[in-house]
Amino acid sequence: MNLWHKYKGLATLALLFAIAPAIVWQYAVDGTVAQWRQASRQSRQIEELRASQTSAAKASHTTLSDAEMIASGLLVAELLPAIEEEKLRIEHFSPCVTSEADGGRLTTGQLSVRGGFRGMVKLLDKLERELPQCKVISTLYRSNRPRNRNEAKTLTCTIYVQQITTTDR
Repeated sequence: MNLWHKYKGLATLALLFAIAPAIVWQYAVDGTVAQWRQASRQSRQIEELRASQTSAAKASHTTLSDAEMIASGLLVAELLPAIEEEKLRIEHFSPCVTSEADGGRLTTGQLSVRGGFRGMVKLLDKLERELPQCKVISTLYRSNRPRNRNEAKTLTCTIYVQQITTTDR
């Protein structure tokens, strides 16, 4: 009995180091790790879906004629990732056929975006580089005053885009 009392603290300490982590793992960490694994698996699935949708959109983009770029709203669909990335907001988009003559069609689109200047410049750069069938013909910038002093000033950019296509099919 004297031996048990002599090593009782050491045995308790050893049991504490062996059992306490198992209890903590069971009740606290195990659920968190399971949720983290599920979240990472779902994020991978979302990325795969996004990649398949963009590849399908690019495939449909190549099969559609250029006339459908502004009129069907594909212009906004192509610019939407850049708009979201730069934290811009679409205020207005209106496509219209300006003129049709001799088998050609001139389509004009007006896109109004609100946000910061740097984001708008990046958006215009993407529009000019990645969508060569649509040409920017004019931009109009307008500053918006905040309602109170704590809000930041925003900028509204109205972009006029034109596209010339053939109507012969």
